[in-house]
Amino acid sequence: MAEKTPTVPASPNKKKALKRHLFSLRVKFILVLTFLICVLMGVVTWLVLDQTRQTLIQQVIDRGESQVRSLALNSEDPLLAQLSKSVSQQGGAMGEDVDLGLMQLVRDTMKLESSAAVRNIPSGLAPWQEKLLESSNVLNVMAQKYFWPDDAGLQQGDMEYAFILDNTNKFVAYMDKDAGTHPEQSMRKVMEHETYTAPSGLKPIGDESTLTQTYFADHDRTLYDISATVRDRVLGHKIGEVHIGMNQNTITRVVRYVGVAIILTTVAILLAGIIFMTIFVTILIKPIGLLVNGVSAIAAGNFDQKINIKRSDELGDLTDAFNDMAKSLREKEVIKGAFSKYVTKSVVDRILEHQDGLKLGGEKKTITIFFSDIRGFTPMSEVLSAEEVVHILNEYFTAMTAIIFKYEGTLDKFMGDAIMAVFGAPIEMADHAERAVLAAIEMSEKMKQLQAKWKTEGKKEVNIGIGINTGEAVVGNIGSNERMEYTAIGDNVNLTQRLESVAEKGQILISSATYEKVKHKVIANMLDPIKVKGKTEKVIAYSVQGLRT
Repeated sequence: MAEKTPTVPASPNKKKALKRHLFSLRVKFILVLTFLICVLMGVVTWLVLDQTRQTLIQQVIDRGESQVRSLALNSEDPLLAQLSKSVSQQGGAMGEDVDLGLMQLVRDTMKLESSAAVRNIPSGLAPWQEKLLESSNVLNVMAQKYFWPDDAGLQQGDMEYAFILDNTNKFVAYMDKDAGTHPEQSMRKVMEHETYTAPSGLKPIGDESTLTQTYFADHDRTLYDISATVRDRVLGHKIGEVHIGMNQNTITRVVRYVGVAIILTTVAILLAGIIFMTIFVTILIKPIGLLVNGVSAIAAGNFDQKINIKRSDELGDLTDAFNDMAKSLREKEVIKGAFSKYVTKSVVDRILEHQDGLKLGGEKKTITIFFSDIRGFTPMSEVLSAEEVVHILNEYFTAMTAIIFKYEGTLDKFMGDAIMAVFGAPIEMADHAERAVLAAIEMSEKMKQLQAKWKTEGKKEVNIGIGINTGEAVVGNIGSNERMEYTAIGDNVNLTQRLESVAEKGQILISSATYEKVKHKVIANMLDPIKVKGKTEKVIAYSVQGLRT
């Protein structure tokens, strides 16, 4: 068999350019990671902030209730004194003098609460929450100045107001957060003995010892009114009540601190995740990129591809499968290149496409068998050198094989200077007889051209005889497990060879079976019955003269 035909690499200009995807796998992985982190941290942020807010609200209320109870306790004696003074004046109105002791009580309450709120962030947070608060202080200040212009107002503390009412519901002491800038408003309520009017939505304290209520002030601010009853410890009757108003300044500040800390943590995690995912995806998709390049090269006809990556995962399995595929394609290409020198492409394709193509066995089919032989070859070979004989044979076989392949015949074998071919196998075709005869006519014409060429070269004139027959024959892989060939055998094959042996120089003899299939295309003369070896009866043959016009 001839040497292996190397695989011809695909030319660079035929290489398919790789597509640039807007949403590549790398981008998709990063987008999915970003989405998951944002969703996860969004849920965590909502849960943490909600829990933090609830904790701080409870702390503010607890602190306010403690403060209002202390204020109520400290207000008892001054209120009893005022009540006694009022009785001594025989039910008249209280004097216009302001009870400085009660005013000092509400002033101390406002100062204490405001100072505590400014200096301290409420405790009770988880350790990681406290660390987040500490680490985000600097950025929190910058963020609040930029995003929350009202941050300065949050530094005024949790106290909105503190006041004391007598048993007639009139102010006897009052102070609010604006007392530092407008003290006359606080003093006016006391000096004029204004009657307390509860904000909308608040109910009187009644007989309860303490009462905490929520209401909304201007700008939809949430306030907590915490009130307590002041009672005579001896008689037990009500002599007044105290009120403290608490806002959400500390709650808002801490929630903002926590929110900024979580956002910064999310950004840090997201950046780290993007970096990690970029590296991970780059490593992950490297085999995919190599596979795409390899498949593109194979599609362009370059089967000399191998991906040298070892992985113990599905991509590793895919890489191994690709390498096995490329190896198989290389081997098939080598087989195809080698076999194509001996058989037609149709036989090669059938061998490669079917797993049982190289097994022994055959099938009976109706085909057209072709034999040709050089007349006068022996005398010519006696006067020519071996090199010249081989040169002439190669030139002759090359020209005749090309014509057989042109009409999709299968080159069965070369036998010395003879050629055997079949038409209609392995690929079935309805006009196999026509193809064989048309090939024979063209071969005769080609032989005339070769004769003229050889004559100018001073070589002895030779010619060919051709025999063609149509009928059933066994076709398939025949031989041994070590060596086999795709060929046809049977009585009709023998008859074809006998027709070729009796054909004269330049004559094309066809059997009656072939003639019946091509008589509408060719002009042929029926000859006298011919006695051929192996047949008891004579055979009717036709000599083809040419094509009908």
